[in-house]
Amino acid sequence: MIKSSAPTRIDLAGGTLDIWPLYLLLGEPPTLNAAIDLYATVLIAPRNDGRIAIESKDLKTRCRFSSLRHLPEKHPLELILRTLKFYKPEGGLTLTTDCQAPQGSGIGGSSALNIALHGALNRWTGNRYSRPALLEIAKNIETQVIGVPAGWQDYFPALYGGVRAVRPGQAGVESRGLPFDLDQLSRRFVLCYTGKPRNSGINNWEVMKKAIDGDKKTLANLDKIRRVAEKMHSALGSGALGKLGGLLNEEWRARKALAPGISTPAMDAMVTAAKNQGALAGKVCGAGGGGCIAFWVREHKKDAVRQTLTALGGRVLPIRFVKRGLKVEPLPS
Repeated sequence: MIKSSAPTRIDLAGGTLDIWPLYLLLGEPPTLNAAIDLYATVLIAPRNDGRIAIESKDLKTRCRFSSLRHLPEKHPLELILRTLKFYKPEGGLTLTTDCQAPQGSGIGGSSALNIALHGALNRWTGNRYSRPALLEIAKNIETQVIGVPAGWQDYFPALYGGVRAVRPGQAGVESRGLPFDLDQLSRRFVLCYTGKPRNSGINNWEVMKKAIDGDKKTLANLDKIRRVAEKMHSALGSGALGKLGGLLNEEWRARKALAPGISTPAMDAMVTAAKNQGALAGKVCGAGGGGCIAFWVREHKKDAVRQTLTALGGRVLPIRFVKRGLKVEPLPS
């Protein structure tokens, strides 16, 4: 048996700009994010009957196929099936997936699960690929599933952990870990789940099409996000943690200008109430329209912020920032 797990993440700045070719059109800006201890997990166990059995615990879905060659092209678990077809494991197996991130939370749960899946199947089939290759394969398969270009940023914290600066460029995509006291970060962040996202959040494909078509408003708003990401990269790289709250607020204003539907009246009310109780910044994670909001708070006000968000119907998720990324280990049979 094999167990594989990978962390989800909080995006700090630069999201959307990590999609090819947007970053090439905007001066190759960084994306900043950090891994958190809400994990996606994959378990693989052998079977004697040659069948392929799959269970997604978080999606409450089970399916069974007589063999690898009988996997369908289209299926609710298409990402898993395509990945199985790529690695071509011999014999039967039972594959179980689970993710601690709520569905549609905007904290990279699907990408963490994707990386955990590749880590498990790569080990199961003989460790044929390096970690950089796993990232490339995972991104390409996900692109086939979703039918539009996938960004780069979510795979790096899942694979490597820590606080990271992801910088795509002409020669490829680089990722650098930033030296931070993760305990200090953990003491200052509150993550609140507000509910499933709606279609009114950021649609990255629509943003990309407008940018490539030269839409001036879209390009101007993307440039605002780029400038904030560059400033945050500089601040985090120099350890200037005191600037984080102001930069998170600036990033959030720029992102709302790009896609006003990223927030809802209920989410805006949560941000306002949390700031009244000691939060210094609030920023919706991922595509928004629901999902999670990350708050940067005064340490001694953390409990008050949590209580306020809970009273407004939010679910505060207990999190810590973590150094570890993908972990693959054998289990006793």
